[in-house]
Amino acid sequence: MIGEKISFNPDLWYRNLVDIAGLPPRPRYDRLVKLHTLTIIDYISHLTSLTEESALEIGSDGRTRAIVVAHIMGWEEYQIQVFGDPDKQKRKKEQLQLKRFYDEDNNEYLDFANVDEFNQYQARRYANWKWDDIRKKAIMTARKLQSFFPEDPTEEWLSFLDQKPKRFWKLTEEYTLDIPAGWYLWMVSLEHEAVEHRADLEM
Repeated sequence: MIGEKISFNPDLWYRNLVDIAGLPPRPRYDRLVKLHTLTIIDYISHLTSLTEESALEIGSDGRTRAIVVAHIMGWEEYQIQVFGDPDKQKRKKEQLQLKRFYDEDNNEYLDFANVDEFNQYQARRYANWKWDDIRKKAIMTARKLQSFFPEDPTEEWLSFLDQKPKRFWKLTEEYTLDIPAGWYLWMVSLEHEAVEHRADLEM
């Protein structure tokens, strides 16, 4: 479904995600692993298709396509920091409050007042990067995020994903989810790659 540009339908994608969210934890996990595999193939295909010239074009929200990719990457870095932390539960709660994002370039932890402030920070952070460098890091980051979701998860990993707090997520006017935040952080990364910024990734 995701890899075919002509037949891609956002409504069907969201409906599929809602169906997945309604499953018990293990079947939900298995379906999300498959969706993640399809999503990352599609996402990396878009990244490799963007030229330096097309990456500098202004996208749908006033940012260049390169900065849109940097935006996706910034959030994925944040998710990786949560999933890779020894105290995942504590770090997850901090991320939901936009606290303790680690900027590896400057070796510092940062808090943000809101989502817009975080997005603006990522735009400044990558403003002078060459497209090829952004693309390489974006692919590496996407693959690293995927590595946290093996086909055969431990019970501890499933338990973490299913722990509170919950997150209310309005996907569209028609679809909403009320799910544990671990699942949310995973799903929203897929939604970023597959749907939300698709118009700016496609050639």
